[in-house]
Amino acid sequence: MGWGWQIHRKVRQVKTAMNLGLAKVAKVSHFIPEKPRRAVRDWLIAVTTPGKLRPYRPPIQSGKITLPPGINEYGFFRAQNGLAQGAKLYAQALKESGIPFTLVNTDFIDWLAQDDHSWDNLLTSGGKYAINLIHINPDQLEEACRPFSHREFDDHYNIGVWLWELETLPASWKPKLDYVDELWVPSRFIADAVRKETDKPVQAIHYGIDTPVDSCVRADFGLPEGEFLVLAMYDSNSYASRKNPEGAIRAFEKAFGGGDVPARLVLKLANGKEEELRALRERLAKSGIRYQLLTERYDKPRLNALIACCDVFLSLHRSEGFGLVVAEAMSLGVPVVATAWSASAEFMPEDCTCRVNATLIPVGDAYQWGEEHHRWADPDVDQAAAYLRMLQENPEKGRKMAEEARAWIRKELSPERCGEKMRRRFEEICRGLQETGRMSGSLWQNEWLPTAALPSCVW
Repeated sequence: MGWGWQIHRKVRQVKTAMNLGLAKVAKVSHFIPEKPRRAVRDWLIAVTTPGKLRPYRPPIQSGKITLPPGINEYGFFRAQNGLAQGAKLYAQALKESGIPFTLVNTDFIDWLAQDDHSWDNLLTSGGKYAINLIHINPDQLEEACRPFSHREFDDHYNIGVWLWELETLPASWKPKLDYVDELWVPSRFIADAVRKETDKPVQAIHYGIDTPVDSCVRADFGLPEGEFLVLAMYDSNSYASRKNPEGAIRAFEKAFGGGDVPARLVLKLANGKEEELRALRERLAKSGIRYQLLTERYDKPRLNALIACCDVFLSLHRSEGFGLVVAEAMSLGVPVVATAWSASAEFMPEDCTCRVNATLIPVGDAYQWGEEHHRWADPDVDQAAAYLRMLQENPEKGRKMAEEARAWIRKELSPERCGEKMRRRFEEICRGLQETGRMSGSLWQNEWLPTAALPSCVW
């Protein structure tokens, strides 16, 4: 982290502490129950800090918009988890769209590393436009907004970007629909889940895939030449039960368990807990297969280089809200074998990807916010194993499929196309705000006015 950003972050911390005023007095003791402690804290904030400067508290006030048209995107721009990657891909699309925008980093999670500085030159301390694009899931929405003042969200048009992996939203998320004016989501799968709960606008705008790659080769990862490498990867924070590494191991065992084929399973795990890693190593050792377990943290170009070094990307996930690594592998020209259910199936053409059939089973208590009606996929391990053998035995067919998949992704899921969809919806929103009187006509720049009514940009 550069000195400039260290100073910037410290200033923001000091400002937040000042905004809280005497609220810390409320934290006299942890023995005081949380509810009355918070009530005292909020009362002290109210009497010691001017309203517009107070840290954010719900509900958001929807009044007259006096800021110019443009988008302020809030998200994890300096982290490297899945939600952060999605925020950066939407930011890349905003750059392509021509929409005026600002990027505001959220760093409220203590355990989440903030060490990606590739977007630092575009980050600002707050938004300056009429529309907020808040790329934060609803269970963390209040916590993410709290360091900012009311004026960052009141009297704006607020768009939430939510990522979810099952067919219906968790019950605890539904009240947060009151905090936003509309939702943007990166798949039709999520859009269908959200539309069951609200009549607010829900736009399915797929991420535009961008895959920077460094110059790493197999040897840089300790991987051998001359072997057929099958890569599976997941982040432990995204739940192993959903990513289903056991399914990948079983498929590889069925395909190459005899040891007569020089094939190796490469398993890349991020944020693995000690107990999880121990169990995974024991499972792999008992399988009798060739394997390599990688647990180091890589930046995005190096991680993409790892994908590009392998012969197949295997994802027997149970459900995806988008399936970013599947799309990235396709963009990198690596053959994909993946579960043909949920969001990832939306961008896996049948003629150039290996779509693994699945039956739907109850989720039970295997996932966060699991509810009785939730279900997800149980992929066909035998079919996945057959695909792996086919790709190993017929590398020319695999290369042809991968080339076609790369061309499809780079055309249909490009940052430019994503930006075009964003701009179209942005113009619709601004026209609507002007027509309903929420945005003054004097703020509206003529060059933004579309020449004709545009269709809704829903996939």
